[in-house]
Amino acid sequence: MGTRIIAGLHVQICGHGPPVLLIHGFGASGFTWSKIISRLSGDHRIIVLDLKGFGRSRKPRDGHYSLRDQAAAVIAVIDALGLDGFAMVGHSLGGGVALLTALLLEQQAPGRLGRLALLDTIAYRQPLPYFIKLLRVPVFGELITFLLPKKWMVRRVLGFAYFDRAKIEYAFVKEYARPLLCGAGRAALVAAARALIPPDVDELASRYSTIAVPVQLLAGCEDRIVPLAAIRRLAGAIPSARLCILDCCGHVPQEEQPDATVSILHEFLAEPAVGHRGVKPASDTSS
Repeated sequence: MGTRIIAGLHVQICGHGPPVLLIHGFGASGFTWSKIISRLSGDHRIIVLDLKGFGRSRKPRDGHYSLRDQAAAVIAVIDALGLDGFAMVGHSLGGGVALLTALLLEQQAPGRLGRLALLDTIAYRQPLPYFIKLLRVPVFGELITFLLPKKWMVRRVLGFAYFDRAKIEYAFVKEYARPLLCGAGRAALVAAARALIPPDVDELASRYSTIAVPVQLLAGCEDRIVPLAAIRRLAGAIPSARLCILDCCGHVPQEEQPDATVSILHEFLAEPAVGHRGVKPASDTSS
């Protein structure tokens, strides 16, 4: 797997075939896809990035960690790699970044994005989970990330994100805790939490109906971070969207139910290309 830094983001590339860009969620990194990358890379060129401030990407103390900042960096990667007709897969925060990226590409380069898959994505105003609320408190957010044991914090958050806590693996705890060992990593996490909700989120949401590419939504039925009602609302807002709901699954299906997740993605990515507007209507299925 080749790695490089593009626009400050750590990017890993493997496999051959149509390109697929994977974008992780809050507090995670490209490691979140580790259980499914090898199974996707047999038929696709997989591009895995760490968002600004996360994983092995750069962590400048510049305060620029909004969804727009993240989307701008993602588009810089897309441009640098010359991606065209590619698929984009985003999870949670990464889903919100992917949504905004799709809207920007629709304006700037219609037809460049081929399809979009969103896993337990943020999309609307919603109640924030407790750990985001704590990070957003002035001074307190910095204190808790400095004082509390890093692996303990990560395990607590994963315990809230997973439906079946027995499936939490130490490798994920270790990887997500690693950036928090440095001051820049902790500062980036706090900055990202405080910039999580765009001030124009309602205006952005009103534009979801303009997304014309095929869209696959995937949600865990037991997600305690993004309400299932919000995912259903998004499925109704995007004309081309269809929704699959996984039973006995929390907020991180690619980690908790990788077999089901990769099966859904494989089927979605293997579908033949369709016209710019003539895509399948929304549907709601459970797996």
